[in-house]
Amino acid sequence: MDKKILASLSLVPLVIFGITGTQSVTHSVAADFVQNDIYTSPDPLEALSPHKKLTTQIVDLVKLNHFSRQKPLNDEVSKVLFERYLDRLDPSKRFFLESDIADFEPNQELFDDYLKSGKLDVAFDMFNRVQERQFDRFHWVLKRLKRGIDSFDLETEDTLFLKRGEQKTWLANKSQANRLWEQILVDEIIRSKLGEPEVDPIELLTKRYSQILNREVQTSSEDAFSMYMNSFSTYYDPHTEYMNQRDKENFDIQMRLSLHGIGAQLAQSIDDPYIEVMELIDGCPADRHGGIEKGDRIVGVGQRKDAPIIDVVGQRLDEVVQLIRGEKGTSVFLELLSSEESGSTKKWVEIVRDECKIESDAAHKKIVVLDPDPITGEVRKIGVIDLPSMYVDFDAQARNDPNARSATKDVERLIEELKREGIDGLIIDLRRNGGGSLIEANTLTGLFIPNGTTVQVKTVGGRIQRLRDRDNSTAWDGPLAVLVDRRSASASEIFAGAIQDYGRGIILGNRTFGKGTVQQLRPLSHGTLKITQSKFYRISGLSTQHRGVVPDIEFPELIHPRNVGETNSAEALVYDFVDELSYRRNDLIDSLLARLTKLHKDRIEENPDFIFYDKLEARLKRDFDRDSLSLNIDQRRDERDEYISWRLDTHNTRFIAKGLDPVETLDELRDVLKKIEKEEEKNPDPLLIESAKIVSDLHNLAEEVTASADAETTGL
Repeated sequence: MDKKILASLSLVPLVIFGITGTQSVTHSVAADFVQNDIYTSPDPLEALSPHKKLTTQIVDLVKLNHFSRQKPLNDEVSKVLFERYLDRLDPSKRFFLESDIADFEPNQELFDDYLKSGKLDVAFDMFNRVQERQFDRFHWVLKRLKRGIDSFDLETEDTLFLKRGEQKTWLANKSQANRLWEQILVDEIIRSKLGEPEVDPIELLTKRYSQILNREVQTSSEDAFSMYMNSFSTYYDPHTEYMNQRDKENFDIQMRLSLHGIGAQLAQSIDDPYIEVMELIDGCPADRHGGIEKGDRIVGVGQRKDAPIIDVVGQRLDEVVQLIRGEKGTSVFLELLSSEESGSTKKWVEIVRDECKIESDAAHKKIVVLDPDPITGEVRKIGVIDLPSMYVDFDAQARNDPNARSATKDVERLIEELKREGIDGLIIDLRRNGGGSLIEANTLTGLFIPNGTTVQVKTVGGRIQRLRDRDNSTAWDGPLAVLVDRRSASASEIFAGAIQDYGRGIILGNRTFGKGTVQQLRPLSHGTLKITQSKFYRISGLSTQHRGVVPDIEFPELIHPRNVGETNSAEALVYDFVDELSYRRNDLIDSLLARLTKLHKDRIEENPDFIFYDKLEARLKRDFDRDSLSLNIDQRRDERDEYISWRLDTHNTRFIAKGLDPVETLDELRDVLKKIEKEEEKNPDPLLIESAKIVSDLHNLAEEVTASADAETTGL
């Protein structure tokens, strides 16, 4: 790579994740943990001392450095920002009343001035108002539930409108709000009665809304500030956002695939105040200790033997995670309630924190062994490298640490291992790869091409920089496929696009996310700004922005494009293009694509998995545009029964065709699907198997072309 270009690009980390959205967190300290009072309205939140300076800092950085810095910040834009903030505060229009909006409307042309000066009181007033409405509403819900199941009309002809957030109007008054929430509760009761008939709906919903209230009263000033600032920053584009210090820590963990802690994956459901241990990361302290098990619930956390254990039941997950993480070599003391299967007994463990490598999110390999060729008997082995993200340890890289971990290094190592195992072709699986480091996208592409430009980057000023692979060596020069889906975004789109433009491999799957922008991390006085400062383009001059990478052979689309993708954001930067570069393209795949496609279509015509996927795709499209639900339990029961019947019939057709026993109930189906899911963790899924067959076809047809060319050369 050109050292001059590299130097300019590596002043700050370049990140190009496609699917973004950091979670706001608080900064309260452990000693402040107390049992939450959900009956007393919480005190109004106020801006913290760093927030005023931070606001002007963020505004100035975005105005001066964002790729779309030509966007003005004036009274007209202020109206847009006002509406955007309201939408963030109440996206489904379930809480604010028209009177609230009327109170705030005098400020709608002043948001530009507030942002430039760091004035935050109006933003916090609006946040506090929606908090007040939510607190009052959830208490109304609990009071309404006390009247019992018989007080709800489950035989009404009423319907619940599902797309309130798309409407322009707010709730007229409390009476209209009561009616809406009556509908919401009827819907939830029907869902409970039809989905979990053995559970008391009133008890379930009372527990759920009590827990929602419990989390509501833990909302912090940092939550309010993050929401306000990101309603501003994402006006410029959906990937520019403020990350507070804890968000940045989580981002760094995601990029370097390591953390200092105990190595346990934790979760907290909406209905449960307990934080549960979902998984133990192999080889990490919690796994090595032996005293903590999957399913255990965390009751308390302590930092020293001589200090009290702090009760964390009902506390926010992010707060408890922060208590458990800590410096390598230090101890954390956990009070646990063992899993219900073990009798729900209490236990106490001391665990010494250590560095944990998150191998589950790193590149890993497998081999698809295809059935013997019916004519030659030859068995093809196709290697697969699953790459969840374009990760790199930025800090270690900045220190020039030769052992700095990166996606490229891991993939190169895995390729060498697969080559020793005698593979005939290779698949890079980028499904769910949301992106990562721009530099990694460049170096990863370099493993598969002899040399050349991999991506063009246009900066704020319009200057085009080109990242190149200058190393003539390759890690793999055999048959190659790249498997993508709607979740493949940004850096993974750079890689897939370059492989397609060079004709180096065949792209399989679904159209990708469509993110063609590059973000840089800018340190702030408190936290970090992730800001879009560049757009990237393929060597063909085309952008992936909005359009993504279109596969050479498309598979059934199991993710609706209106759920995932850049086109769903009104603020996304526009599609454009730059000049095409001069580069050497291998035309082999182009010449074979029609035959490869026909072989694929012939094969899947009777393939039970692809027949199932086609039916699933059709059902997904049919159900997606639904905008209302009946609140009549008999009608909903009929709809449920139709769906269950469709689901059982569709799956049983697939099972029978594959030689499996059909199932009769939904519970049996769930059990079978869990077994299939576990098998697919180790073994290839049907889309991967078909991808391997396409790579094998590519291998065979390429050999035919080579043999034909040799025959012409020798005159035979």
